[in-house]
Amino acid sequence: MAQAVRSQQELAIAREAQLMYRRAPTFTPVESNLRRWRGKIKGGPRGKQEVLVEIIVPPNFPAQPPVARMLTPTKHPRVDSESGAIHLRIVTQWQPHYHVYQVVNSIKGLFAREPPVPDATREAPEVTMPPKEEVLQQRYQQLERDLSRLTKKVQDRDERIARMAAQIDTGSITTGELTDEDEMDALILPADTKEREKLELESEKLAISDLLQNLEQKFDSAEITSTEYTKLYKRYKKRLYQIDKALEKYQ
Repeated sequence: MAQAVRSQQELAIAREAQLMYRRAPTFTPVESNLRRWRGKIKGGPRGKQEVLVEIIVPPNFPAQPPVARMLTPTKHPRVDSESGAIHLRIVTQWQPHYHVYQVVNSIKGLFAREPPVPDATREAPEVTMPPKEEVLQQRYQQLERDLSRLTKKVQDRDERIARMAAQIDTGSITTGELTDEDEMDALILPADTKEREKLELESEKLAISDLLQNLEQKFDSAEITSTEYTKLYKRYKKRLYQIDKALEKYQ
């Protein structure tokens, strides 16, 4: 189970990085760490200057929102003067189907409405600047390959689990006939009916969360209309609510 969760988390981070490269090109991972991004956003008087911002993706993303902080010393009512933390509505009202690049867009909108003022009384910290364009392109291509590999890995695992579930249900396989890897999978599909029902609900919840992410991407890229988006979004959210209510009896 832990291995499956790690694979899902790796896939989620790879997808977020792919979206960041496409939709927030001024940001780049710090020392190739896809959970830590830095980039410049226009700010200062009349937006003629640039400020450096860092976004940190937590370990249990997307359940927990990213953390955004200002690296350039500035004065702003929504920026903590000590830590540099940027207080954003999207963070306080975070939903698992939101994306990191949307946090970047939220900061851009905030600073466009109310530009930060440079704070000459504080020294700027030493920071790692974004690499050159050709390096970013190489990283993006590598990310595409990693994403394809992770997607295939998750698909293969899901297919193997489905086959094993069918075999166990029909009595055509026993745990004594399993390989070491299959024995680990057998633990993912417990013999207890209630435990298996719980696992199936949790798996469906993950699948619907993924559908919500894909729906958001299709809407952003204008592949579907706002009417279609609203209809599907409500349907998925309703099912997530039903699953959460069903899972309550297992807690």
